[in-house]
Amino acid sequence: MSMYRSYLLKNQFWAKKGNEKGENEDMKVFIKHDSEIGGIYAILTSEHKGVKIIVNGKEHFFNNFDKLDSFLSRLKQRENDFIKILRRKNMSQRLRTLDI
Repeated sequence: MSMYRSYLLKNQFWAKKGNEKGENEDMKVFIKHDSEIGGIYAILTSEHKGVKIIVNGKEHFFNNFDKLDSFLSRLKQRENDFIKILRRKNMSQRLRTLDI
């Protein structure tokens, strides 16, 4: 569990308050908020080796660092593509309203 914890902390996930001493010590929750995607939740449990990622209400389970890293990279890429489209659309609308 500690290897995934270290990985999540390095990737800007934050431990949920009360993770260390609480009623449910066998489950650790980490949170990352992105302005475009929203909340990304990572749940580590002592019964399963791996991490469960919840994004947009969908659960994904990973027990391989490479697959987890690839998934998080694809999330970031999708966000970047979406932002590029919005910026291009916004710029196009502004250029059409110029008096030339």
